[in-house]
Amino acid sequence: MEREVYELAYKHALKNAVEHGGKASVGAVMGKVLVERPDLKEKAKEIIPVIKKAVEDVNALPLARQKEEMENYDYSSLRKREKKGLPELPNVRGKVVTRFSPEPGGYIHLGNLRSALVSYLYAEKYGGQFILRFEDTNPAKPKLPYYDAIREDLRAVGIEWDKEVIESDRMDIYYGYARKLIESGGGYVCTCSAEEMRRKRAEKEGCIHRNNAVEENLELWDSMLEGAFGEGEAVLRLKIDPSHPNPALRDPVLFRIVTSVPHPRTGYRYHVYPLYNFACAVEDGLGVTHVLRGKEHQANGKIQRVIQRILGLATPEYVHFGRINVEDKDSSVPMGKRYIRQALREGIIEGWGDVRVPTVRSLLNRGILPETLREFIEEIGPKKSDIHVDMEHIYGINRKKLDERAKRYFFVEEPVELIVEGAPEVEARLPYHPNHLDYGERVYRFREGEHRVYISKKDLPEPGEEVRLMSLYNIRVEETGETVKARYAGDELRGKKIQWVPVIADAIDAEVLHPSGRKMLGVIEWYAQELREGDIVQLERVCFARVRSNQGEKITFYWAHR
Repeated sequence: MEREVYELAYKHALKNAVEHGGKASVGAVMGKVLVERPDLKEKAKEIIPVIKKAVEDVNALPLARQKEEMENYDYSSLRKREKKGLPELPNVRGKVVTRFSPEPGGYIHLGNLRSALVSYLYAEKYGGQFILRFEDTNPAKPKLPYYDAIREDLRAVGIEWDKEVIESDRMDIYYGYARKLIESGGGYVCTCSAEEMRRKRAEKEGCIHRNNAVEENLELWDSMLEGAFGEGEAVLRLKIDPSHPNPALRDPVLFRIVTSVPHPRTGYRYHVYPLYNFACAVEDGLGVTHVLRGKEHQANGKIQRVIQRILGLATPEYVHFGRINVEDKDSSVPMGKRYIRQALREGIIEGWGDVRVPTVRSLLNRGILPETLREFIEEIGPKKSDIHVDMEHIYGINRKKLDERAKRYFFVEEPVELIVEGAPEVEARLPYHPNHLDYGERVYRFREGEHRVYISKKDLPEPGEEVRLMSLYNIRVEETGETVKARYAGDELRGKKIQWVPVIADAIDAEVLHPSGRKMLGVIEWYAQELREGDIVQLERVCFARVRSNQGEKITFYWAHR
């Protein structure tokens, strides 16, 4: 490792020297090395002599030789990428109005968040208006807790809306536009059975009702509203083309009757409900200028344009982007609300914010910062192509942000007691953060003689092996078993490092909940008792983690990432 650090330091020393008249600074080079290799931060004291040697060697060279040797190294990765931001919206005329329109049938995931954030950021970019609209006209899908859950998650990532619309509050508006559609000859009431409708669509055969007179359709429509038909006995359809190449455009259904389930907000007040395309076409046509959504809605866009044209409503600019496919090797539940619902019903997970599911609530619970999610969404923007993203990419963004702010603590998984004989009196002073001494430090005092600490079972040395207890001293292991016995072996920096937790009174039990479903059980150092719910810390050499609860005798963490 020493040679690797030397080469890295030498590379940065050359660049720093050339930029400063031939003399490199140890501090500046150290900073560059730790930026490129953040894993070396815990070994900062050990690598300082190596970095000093590299700087001395570079400073001994003439400036011309330094410039010549720089040509042997690639510095392209050090150049900061220009932040491009979101591309311009098409056909901006006047005030920009965007919207995010979730169905309150679950918590939002990354795909939903992309649509919400992109829409919000464009409204912000143009000084426009952002609308939150709940699409809840299928009474079987929405549930009351999800309305507030969506609001909470949007606010948690910094999204505020200028206006909120709940579609189930606007049924009379939809009924008025349905009547207008019928009067214009653009819609008709169909009383075919569902089976017959499917058959005729498949055979590109027109429905016998599509040629009914406007007056007859209006009478049938009024009968639907008055309750003369039962569920499945009548629908309102859009008159387009029964032989259209796209089956979705063969006179699609716009309204249907639902009497088997009450709406969670309005109960049985209504029984004729608009389908997605009708309510969406009307709402978007009443002032939304730009709709940003997934390309799976392209066929819907064609239907909605027809509805808007017939009703004399405005047609917004539609910007369709590709799917986002997130690969997370840690998560044990796939992305998709149907998978999460199933896991909930089967008792596999505790809720939508469970660490094992890929929802926004879960990511926030784990310690993924709101600004990380925002940066990630801004980075991918409204690209038309499908995007395959490894969660490691998001973790990488988050890691850079947390690394500069998270306090450090020792956590030992599967603890084994270690007894060190012949140890001198020693005071271990452990900074909460290597770069922020103002954070303070943890201090542990050991008297001369026998010292007792916990180490992890996975770090258990072999008899005769010499290792270093991090920031403490070296030991030589003499005996292993349920208790490990060792002898003090000096203070020179050498050997494999392992972390430890002092055996002080009652050690604080800790568990880390991993997205795979595994629970990492162990002990955490005494100073962790100061942690509060929501604090994000680094469990050294283990992971970044967020405090779920601190019960005094036990602290539970959510695993964020390494």
